Amino acid sequence: MRKLVIAVSAALFAAGTAEASHNRGSVLIPSVDAQGNLTIEATSFWRTSFVDAVNSVTITGPNGFFTALSMGPDTVNTSDTRFTRVDETASTSISNGGAGLYTISWASCCRAGGIPNAGDQNMGTTSTIFWDGSSSTKPIQFDIQNIQPNVVRGQAYSDNLDVTSPDGANLSYNDNYVPVGILYQAPGFTISNSGQIMIPGTDTAGYADNPQPANPGADMAFYGQIIAKEGGDEIASVQFDWLFDAVAQGSNQVPDVGDVVINAQVGDFIDTNIIGTDPNGDPVTLSFLSFNGPGGPVAGGMFSPGMPMAGSPTTGNFQWDSTGFAPGTYIATILGSDGGLTDQGTITINLGTTPPPGTVPLPAGFLLMASALGGFGLMRRRQKK
Repeated sequence: MRKLVIAVSAALFAAGTAEASHNRGSVLIPSVDAQGNLTIEATSFWRTSFVDAVNSVTITGPNGFFTALSMGPDTVNTSDTRFTRVDETASTSISNGGAGLYTISWASCCRAGGIPNAGDQNMGTTSTIFWDGSSSTKPIQFDIQNIQPNVVRGQAYSDNLDVTSPDGANLSYNDNYVPVGILYQAPGFTISNSGQIMIPGTDTAGYADNPQPANPGADMAFYGQIIAKEGGDEIASVQFDWLFDAVAQGSNQVPDVGDVVINAQVGDFIDTNIIGTDPNGDPVTLSFLSFNGPGGPVAGGMFSPGMPMAGSPTTGNFQWDSTGFAPGTYIATILGSDGGLTDQGTITINLGTTPPPGTVPLPAGFLLMASALGGFGLMRRRQKK
């Protein structure tokens, strides 16, 4: 089926507005069920002293479809002293529009001030999703806070977007589109075909502190686009933008929560550890954020956060019985905090009825042994410097 491309005019941005001069970034994640109910998951970041929200988005589609969707209710997270995170979810029917590509946008004024490549500019992001008129689809799953905003001046930066596709679409990334209100990309910023963000130390050395006291950690804007394709056809895209917090070498550093990747089969009992460390030796408190699978939130996952102790890693334990669940990718997200700065780690479970090509399935006994060994052989630590 030929995909329909919808042009987005500048006037479309006026409908989804918020009174703001304190936005620090946002992303919109779309999905559609078989009945044509389009769901938007919006995440936005704000100055801690003045918190707002996306509030509304505009949706355009085939056959003249157009609507403004009010978002909410708001879920506010203040675990990081540098910013406040706001999550909103809302749904609307697009069944009258029929099959085709739908474009979801929001924009407003203005970003947090003092950012060299975006200060006091407008902000906003756009996402798209193709609906075939009869099937459910969630091409992109992405938690923007999996990107660690902390950048140490003069040191190379590396982190992964940790994007998955519940529908099994092919993912690619774009870091050179023109976003709303950002004047130019963060110097040295690139995204690889695997979703890895890289910035050379020669570029991070030039990331200066924001001169405005009200905007700590709002030092350099960055942006990217996630693209999902099936058979060469684009079926969804998600734009995102956020801010790097540039810090001096030797200053207090963010904790690090390692990522865990498990290949398992339906019916396996998952029992694995995730570890939080802190380069300054601060105790790391781990907490469970979410557990999502191909159909959305997943029940039955149990997380024991472990005991934080100064100078020692904190080991949290995650357990889940996969019996009766559909094959696909399941992701548990864990937050680590040193009391002011945070990092997110993920437990990614690739659940199948047959082993993935080139891998050996992990029997339940091995998973239990791996748990006892701190996730030996299962952990993939992101490179954060």
